[in-house]
Amino acid sequence: MNHFLDSDIIWLDSVDSTNEEIKRRILEFTKPTWIIANEQSNGKGRNGNTWFSNYGNFSGSIIFFPTVENTYFHLYGFLVGVALYDTVKKIVANGVDIRLKWPNDLMIENCKVAGILLESVQKSVCHKSGLIVGVGVNLNSSPRLESNSKKHYKTECLTSYTDNKINQSTFFSGFNDQLIKLGSKIPEKKLCSVLKLWQARSYDKGSQVQITDSKGKINSGSFLGLDEIGGLILDENTGVKKIYSGDVYFGS
Repeated sequence: MNHFLDSDIIWLDSVDSTNEEIKRRILEFTKPTWIIANEQSNGKGRNGNTWFSNYGNFSGSIIFFPTVENTYFHLYGFLVGVALYDTVKKIVANGVDIRLKWPNDLMIENCKVAGILLESVQKSVCHKSGLIVGVGVNLNSSPRLESNSKKHYKTECLTSYTDNKINQSTFFSGFNDQLIKLGSKIPEKKLCSVLKLWQARSYDKGSQVQITDSKGKINSGSFLGLDEIGGLILDENTGVKKIYSGDVYFGS
């Protein structure tokens, strides 16, 4: 089943958060539906962080109802990441370094340009599980974030790597095309196969990586790729371990 084919699209001028707007309207949706806003006043990032989204950038969320078990929902983050990478690759100049960063970010020249946020929801009337995938992309501007941490990426926007201002609807059209194409190529029963495509667009195996867990503990080592369900494989001095959550920083 291709959840990105024939989706409804609702454009709003301004909203607090496209993910939150979908939750408020959850009972309206019987088929895959996008809510896209020209501007978000209170966008959401991972782990309760704020995603800053100025006018002229892309902020959109899609809800759909996967037929796989909830434990596999997170794989859609990798699928959307691959589609986002392939969209951006066509926009920026040749030779620009683009990487997917585990689990749900897109980097250009080691600066953060886009993020993906997944939230599962329950539609109580029919006991149906839905998945909301929020996507934020710095098209024409990026926030200047202050941080005391050395392990904090700079932010950038796509226009820094191309000669033209990027139109939101044109960007979405290209992105949606990539999602439909990928959704047709990867059946839901073989969703794990997207991990190989994701890995090919990420950092090289052997790259140095640091991962901060929810308690603030830092694990350092070499990136060895992904396991069969999308966990990050880390080679530490003490041995190989698998990581399933945390903030990741590539670089020494």
